[in-house]
Amino acid sequence: MIKTALLLPLIFLIAGCHSNVRDSSPSLLRDGVQLQQKTATPDTQHAKVIMKATGYTYPVEFSVRRATDPDRRMEVLGTVVDSGRGKVFGWIAKLNEAANSATFKHFPQLETQANADEPFEVSGRSNGMGTGNTYSCGPLISTFTPERSKVYLVEFQFGGQGCEQHVYDVSRPDQRVLIGAPPV
Repeated sequence: MIKTALLLPLIFLIAGCHSNVRDSSPSLLRDGVQLQQKTATPDTQHAKVIMKATGYTYPVEFSVRRATDPDRRMEVLGTVVDSGRGKVFGWIAKLNEAANSATFKHFPQLETQANADEPFEVSGRSNGMGTGNTYSCGPLISTFTPERSKVYLVEFQFGGQGCEQHVYDVSRPDQRVLIGAPPV
């Protein structure tokens, strides 16, 4: 009985140590098995922001901060992994997506709404251990001001020995316009 009484406050103390992070990412205990991430839609007051990783299969954690958030800490939305769609057979990509989504909560992409006409900040980072090596990239931070009813893609790109993060306006399916690029 005494051991249980001493162990319970210790468990609460350890659980409280992680409280410096705002975490909205899905978890198996809270959300159960998910085969796909929740989707967002743009409307007259909001834009849609899609977050993806390309170039390698390392997981990338995305966090956001809205201009109107009273809590200025970044909010973790979740983790994405490039499943190889378009590079490997379709059934292999689907199998990768289902396994990653259901077990690790790593999705092919994340989606969220952003308030229009207010600065929106996205942070992407990836680190861990691969086969025989350790890698770390980020956090890379992109800040932009979304427009009403538009769709944006924040893409974390692995390439060579490093990584980059870019924001694109993908409101029109046939166009991908880099945000923050000088006009041509």
